[in-house]
Amino acid sequence: MRLTHIDCRLLKVPLSRPRASPAEAAAGRHNHVSVLLVRLSVADGPAGLGFAYTLQGSGRALHAVAVDDISPLLQGEDARDHERLGAKAYWSLQTVGRRGLVQQAWSAFDVALWDLKAKAANMPLYKLLGGARESAPAYGSDTAWLWMSPEQIIDASRPYLDQGMMGIKVKVGADPEADAERLTALREAFGDDVWLAADANERYDYGTALAMGRFLQEEVGADWFEEPISCEDVDGHARLAAKLDVPIAAGEMLFGLDEFAAYLGRGAVDVVQPDVTRVGGITRWLKIAALTERHGRPLSPHLLPEIGVHLACGLPHVASVEYMPWLYPLFTAPPRIEKGRLIPPPGPGLGLEVDPDAEARFRVPGG
Repeated sequence: MRLTHIDCRLLKVPLSRPRASPAEAAAGRHNHVSVLLVRLSVADGPAGLGFAYTLQGSGRALHAVAVDDISPLLQGEDARDHERLGAKAYWSLQTVGRRGLVQQAWSAFDVALWDLKAKAANMPLYKLLGGARESAPAYGSDTAWLWMSPEQIIDASRPYLDQGMMGIKVKVGADPEADAERLTALREAFGDDVWLAADANERYDYGTALAMGRFLQEEVGADWFEEPISCEDVDGHARLAAKLDVPIAAGEMLFGLDEFAAYLGRGAVDVVQPDVTRVGGITRWLKIAALTERHGRPLSPHLLPEIGVHLACGLPHVASVEYMPWLYPLFTAPPRIEKGRLIPPPGPGLGLEVDPDAEARFRVPGG
């Protein structure tokens, strides 16, 4: 399975529901996602598909790293050797990026290698990973942005809840009093049986996070409190976790196994949320999953349900999938929801086929 051709393309996919208000967009918050699409071809065999994303620029830089730095390292290599190839890329590019942009670019290649491996075995990726179950619980994550009123959130979330999804995640962090009012209104509207989480995206300081955490557990009955403070403040997360009953969720902004080990070793996180793009692909995600299992903590993949559904169905201790269908317009048949649960596509590998019309429409000139 020698790699004979590597194709890297940059796409700019608009979001079907804006995550930024007009004022936020004017200040530079994007309502599109940049996507690095990687295809790895072998002689007389299937092609592996992988992808990574960025939210706030650097799409062209991501593409440049993929084309100029990573692709030459893989040409002619055996596609089955994902560990060796990952080490080759790491040591070759360590001086320009052990983490961050280089690792995000590599993740698209690693995902493509796993897609290719599962296709060669003629089985869905989740079966190759262990086949723990055939579907996974999912929560809606794109219906409750900061700019949205409670009424708008309720209207946007109803279709998900009507399909049987476990619940939704609500963005907070702009103003504690306004956050409390929105969450109270949503809990009253949805009832106590709907799963409801709050995501601060690191916007609170420690004191505000502690007060909000107590409000979430005592008044809202929230199912988790995500990224309450800066991801760099492991001690603060540990103190919050010790003082609060509401579970602390974190991990989307962590890049290395050592960072996750620090959080888990300090008891600073209850629900671990590694992002397959930011940690360097499926290979490293699985190592974080093994570490998390040893600490008895559940996992919930950050974004990319197209990959997350395979991780959740492959491994037994993945609690849920974040349903953020930002990249769904790219694929002819993305993972579907049935009775509130996300089901992997039935084909081998990721089971994904890129819609050629969508690819042409979203492709960045020169990418």
